[in-house]
Amino acid sequence: MTQGSASQERRRYWLITSPRTASNLLVKVLNLNEQGVRPAREGGYFFLPSIATRLTLLQKPMEDWTEEECKQLEDLQKECLSRLEEYIAAADKEEQLVYVKEHAIMLTSALYDSQFMHGTLNVPGEPKIFPTTNVPNPTRSSLNLTFLPDEFLKIWSPTFLIRHPAMQLPSLFRTCLTKMEMDGFSRWQKEPLDIEVTMKWFRAMYDFYAKHFGEDSQWPIVLDADDIMTSPHLVSKYAGLAGLDQDKLRFSWDKANQERLNALSTMEQRMLSTINGSSKIDSSKVAGNINIDDEAVKWRSEFGEEGGRKLEQWVRDAMPDYTFLHSKRLRAD
Repeated sequence: MTQGSASQERRRYWLITSPRTASNLLVKVLNLNEQGVRPAREGGYFFLPSIATRLTLLQKPMEDWTEEECKQLEDLQKECLSRLEEYIAAADKEEQLVYVKEHAIMLTSALYDSQFMHGTLNVPGEPKIFPTTNVPNPTRSSLNLTFLPDEFLKIWSPTFLIRHPAMQLPSLFRTCLTKMEMDGFSRWQKEPLDIEVTMKWFRAMYDFYAKHFGEDSQWPIVLDADDIMTSPHLVSKYAGLAGLDQDKLRFSWDKANQERLNALSTMEQRMLSTINGSSKIDSSKVAGNINIDDEAVKWRSEFGEEGGRKLEQWVRDAMPDYTFLHSKRLRAD
């Protein structure tokens, strides 16, 4: 590998997230618009246009999808991938940094979604894996549960942003109860899907990258939302590792104006409501030493007996992966 190509790859930073993990806050603090980073809508989410179709199709097992439905999702995902590759190529050409975020769930192969939700065993031709630029014969290793080839995943230096499930999942549940629409899509049930409350996809991507980089590498990096909200020193340390100017970080800002809010879909307005209504970090969002038993009582009051019971189970089921990743997080010292 030439020095030039190595330099290019170092400029490709990927923030892997889950909904309600304070990624919008992190991007705001990093101040990417002033960092020489090529602009991307809401910091990335290149595969967001495909998620509505995928979630709608997952009302039924993948083996019951028609050829037309499979092709519709595949075409959308390929379009998203093409736009991301065009973005990377343009950034490289103009010598700009690439720092974008994506929810891990948006990258998961639909076959694994269907297996998780419906017990699907096998679908001919699945899981699909899409060819990418300069990779005509893509490969997939066992830890890669995405529709992207290993070769494409390996061009990135990834950061995994986690948040305590007892903070993240109630917040996600609340968004499901709100009437939201984006590009004609609205939720078909008033609670998260099973694939949204598990950390399976997130953990699988972390394990893939941990194996790829090896024990002696600083990558993949894990950040905890609590640390983003309580430790400017840690955020500064991270910025340096991610090729960003530490002097350009910001910990206060102006609230979003009405023109900015009007440009957002109802779904985006809801998902971005906290950050758009803030002018600094909100310390009330810190999990700290949160107690699941205590919170479960509050959840039953807020979401009803059944909803509270489900939420408690989701949180407890997510804790082993969260605890593992939390042990790998970047520390300030």
